Amino acid sequence: MTTPPDLIDNLVADWRRERPASDAEAMQVVGRIIRLGRTYEQEVSQLLRPHGMSYSDFDVLATLRRSGPPYESAPTQLQHNVLLTSGAMTACLRRLESAGLIVRGTSPQDRRRLSAKLTPKGIALVDGLIDRRFALARQSLAGVTADQIAAAEGLLRGLGS
Repeated sequence: MTTPPDLIDNLVADWRRERPASDAEAMQVVGRIIRLGRTYEQEVSQLLRPHGMSYSDFDVLATLRRSGPPYESAPTQLQHNVLLTSGAMTACLRRLESAGLIVRGTSPQDRRRLSAKLTPKGIALVDGLIDRRFALARQSLAGVTADQIAAAEGLLRGLGS
């Protein structure tokens, strides 16, 4: 059984028609990855909206939480883990600090090094939402077999390295 054409099939077909010499085949995979990522990000954003948080805000909090005690990191390390620009990270940390979810200061080990640390309120927020975020990820894979998931995981890992 074949599935009906989707947006990406139509996009590639349009480019084949308009620019037959161009090779748009990679968009069959890349375009779908982009669409899936956007869909998942929108679903997570809906979960976070009632808490006044963006996807990036929660990503920063979750990164701090999964780092383990003392739930602290340098902004540059957070920026690397969350893939935000320096300016976007600064704005994000400012919002999170204003909300009482993190405190910013200097590292106890090196007073020249800045740090961001989860507050108890920030830990509670992450702990209260993370299982729901994981459930959204599971829901997005509903109907996909364990073998298909393993194959996709391996393929995507290979594409990302």
